[in-house]
Amino acid sequence: MNLKSIGISASLLLILFLMFNTVGTGITTLILAIIFLVQAIIFSIKKEFYDKFLSIMNPGLYSLYIEKGSDFIRKKRRMNIVAYYFLAAITGFNASMQLRLMSKIDTKPIFSLREFLPLGLVILGLCFFVNYISILTMKKSKTANEDLAWNIIIGIVLAIILTGFVSFYILHLIL
Repeated sequence: MNLKSIGISASLLLILFLMFNTVGTGITTLILAIIFLVQAIIFSIKKEFYDKFLSIMNPGLYSLYIEKGSDFIRKKRRMNIVAYYFLAAITGFNASMQLRLMSKIDTKPIFSLREFLPLGLVILGLCFFVNYISILTMKKSKTANEDLAWNIIIGIVLAIILTGFVSFYILHLIL
């Protein structure tokens, strides 16, 4: 990752924090679901947009992506677009559940800056770690399917770690 992508990631985390505390978690999550869906549609229509997005957000991964060849690129792009559709569906479902829940209870900002900052830094650190691991798995993978399998395994492990961290962090705040 370069300074540009780090700045974009940090700005997005700040915007998310502000949105969570102004419009609420349900609306913010719904907006994220719509953004993921729009990205998936745009990436499906014009493959050049996906390449430009990847080159801006992760130049190191993009250069490896180009070195692997056109067959690898085509399969990897297709898998990532499917992942964006899947992410949009899950995020949209989560948003609808949050909106139903928030309509039944008193809404207030869930996190203050004091609670959000460590969580945001952990997420940013995980993004760097995932970036490093993604580059390593892409270097080692011979096919796009092998790369997908490694990414799924790593994603599940990181989701478990992040869920555990958030759970213990919230329990620590409550107790």
